Amino acid sequence: MSVNILFITFNQLYPFETGASIAQFGIIEYLSHLCNISLLVAEDCNPTDEELIELNCLLPKVKIYTIATCPPSADKAKSKNVASKIRDSYSFIKGSIKLFLKVLLQVNKNEGYKLEDSSEVHFSKMYSSWNPYYIHSQEYVEKINNIIVRDNINIVQMEYSDNLNLMKALPSYVKKVFVEHECVFHRIKSHAEAKQIKSAFVDYILEFYKGLEISLLENADGIITFNNLENEILKAALAGKNNKAKFLVSPFPTLDSDFEEIERIVQLDKLVFIGGESHYPNRDAVEWFLEETAEEVFRRFSLRLCVVGNWSQKTVEKYKDHPSQVEFVGFVEDLHEISKSSISIAPVRIGGGLKTKIMVAMARSIPVICTSFALEGINAKHLESVMIADDKETFCQSVEYLLADLERTYSICKNAQRLIKEDYSQSKISKQRYSFYQDLLKPEVE
Repeated sequence: MSVNILFITFNQLYPFETGASIAQFGIIEYLSHLCNISLLVAEDCNPTDEELIELNCLLPKVKIYTIATCPPSADKAKSKNVASKIRDSYSFIKGSIKLFLKVLLQVNKNEGYKLEDSSEVHFSKMYSSWNPYYIHSQEYVEKINNIIVRDNINIVQMEYSDNLNLMKALPSYVKKVFVEHECVFHRIKSHAEAKQIKSAFVDYILEFYKGLEISLLENADGIITFNNLENEILKAALAGKNNKAKFLVSPFPTLDSDFEEIERIVQLDKLVFIGGESHYPNRDAVEWFLEETAEEVFRRFSLRLCVVGNWSQKTVEKYKDHPSQVEFVGFVEDLHEISKSSISIAPVRIGGGLKTKIMVAMARSIPVICTSFALEGINAKHLESVMIADDKETFCQSVEYLLADLERTYSICKNAQRLIKEDYSQSKISKQRYSFYQDLLKPEVE
């Protein structure tokens, strides 16, 4: 049976503005040569006609829909010219990191918490008003069902928690696949644990969101997670409730064009953290590092932290006179330039999925120090391709290790790039997904 799959996006897929959109593009691009793909753009995204033509040129084998249109039938000559321009002057995916930072590093000005809020108050404000399961429009739901009939779809794949409730909008005869970018209730649990918050209210919030998420996942035929931890968490939560679901641990790929030639390391003169304040795990990571570790690292090694991304003026002011001399540099057009001679850090303690900042640094042969939590889903080993540090002492030890022998650090970076190329390439991940889809469509044996 041929695989006719409908991908339903949530975040903007094109123009590339997030790491997730680039990763999803990498999967779709490769898979389009293996199966028949229809793509429905998120309903709140309104690409221009020119952007749709460009995307159609980049994905010529994919039927692309928006809520208002059928697949664009662009003039062939014009399409060819646009595609040429995209690849030549747009630097296409080679410049993907610069592009996705524009959104990844933004500040969400609507956040209700304040810097002076206690951990408990902040937790309450964040999750009391959060609703990732809003109702999609009637027009969007009808569009999905029309595409299913029109393109003879046999698998529908939804991504992001915001699309999970679309499980209830699909006909029973199609296979339903959900890609879990970040398990919602695991994110909440990791938040409470990192901040050491224990209360009846925390338990209530956790169980409430867990109940919602699991009740929707009970409708899935296939569940894809990016790491083993969330795979096991969801399997345990669904035990006895959804015995039909097939599970797959399949990370998103690193695009072939993200790999750069490894340069010899002459010096390491700064630390770099990539991420905006609007994503709370980023804020927690930077605050933890500055309040627990940064001063000691600066005192011993004269390395200060450069925080790349958009952060609120209030946060910048709070750390203006910090003894570690941290610098909030804002959005950076050329990430490669600021990453030169740097150590990429990811002291992340909250969240789930895969950490794009780590995978990109490894692909670009930048030494990485991260928490064991942040490394979940990336098959890297301490001292071999990354440095793992979960507290101030081990972080300082990791910095010292990297600085002590730059030739050894160079070898670590080579190992890291090789690992990402071998285990997280577009071809490997896409073939793995395709095999999973084929398995879903096999007749069930009584």
